[in-house]
Amino acid sequence: MNRSLAAAALVIFRLAGATPAEYRQHVGIYVWGQLRQTPAGALEQAASDVKRLGADRVVRVYIGPGALWDPADARDNSPLDVKVRRADYRAFVAAFPVVMLTAYDTASYGKYKNGRLDARQLAATRDEFRRFAIELAKTPGRKIVSNWEFENDCGGNWAACREYYQARLDGVRQGRDEARKLGYPGEVLSAFEFTIVPGYVGKPSGLVEVGAKLASVDYFSYSCWASIGWDYDAATMAKSMASGMHVLRDFADKQHLSARFIIGEFGEYWDQHRTAARMEALVNAALENGVDYLFDWVLYDQPGKRDDHGRDASHFGKYTLDGALTPQGTAFRNWFAGAVH
Repeated sequence: MNRSLAAAALVIFRLAGATPAEYRQHVGIYVWGQLRQTPAGALEQAASDVKRLGADRVVRVYIGPGALWDPADARDNSPLDVKVRRADYRAFVAAFPVVMLTAYDTASYGKYKNGRLDARQLAATRDEFRRFAIELAKTPGRKIVSNWEFENDCGGNWAACREYYQARLDGVRQGRDEARKLGYPGEVLSAFEFTIVPGYVGKPSGLVEVGAKLASVDYFSYSCWASIGWDYDAATMAKSMASGMHVLRDFADKQHLSARFIIGEFGEYWDQHRTAARMEALVNAALENGVDYLFDWVLYDQPGKRDDHGRDASHFGKYTLDGALTPQGTAFRNWFAGAVH
């Protein structure tokens, strides 16, 4: 296909697959890392800033032991069910119809990385996620409980991680079943997140080796950095995402897995790609291939962050930490403009 035909095809594809209303229903922002510190409170301000973009229906946030997994209070090491009752988390979760939570428990956090957990530790993990699911179900809307990228979370200790992950999933399933019997209004679902697709040369896939062997997974979440070529143009980006989703759907079908997919992370440096046309093409391709939700990395710029190659990784944000829109934030806001609220 020549360049003019490829460009025309992309325009048609964009018009067909990315109306503002569809973006509102399916695309959200990941609230992670350093947040804006304002009198309103960090999570409260984050919710407000997400909504200022127009992304007021779908969001992702993290929750867990304070130092690493609490965006607002590094001192709070409360169990998940206690922490989500905290006023700022409670308000954040209630502010969006769909909330994906990257969640880690206090019962076993970090221990599964070093070796197999014993029966007592697995039971404690299971029960904390059970209580967490019950608490989430008290708030109307859809809550999706996920891990962070399996391959990066677990390193090489995948057997122990598989037992830990299954305990998490069992707890979520048990808790939501109990919540339903109690008549709670919220819907609580689970996700398994991975970053390497089946057949990727040189790297094992957490989906293949672990995710496909777990029970009670409602969603598979692809953190899709492997599909994002830093030098791709928009048309190539769309093809890459479509190809990746074809691989994932084919694998899920053959393994009789859930066919519900999320793009758990996608993004690019706004100082290198100022129009966000490549990310728009990625989103359109994902939606065209039946992805339920996509989460852009990340709400705020993160000064001082470096990527795996030592490069400045601070320019992923929709806002700077003083609340100014970045060029990418402006582009994203335009995606949602005109949607009927």
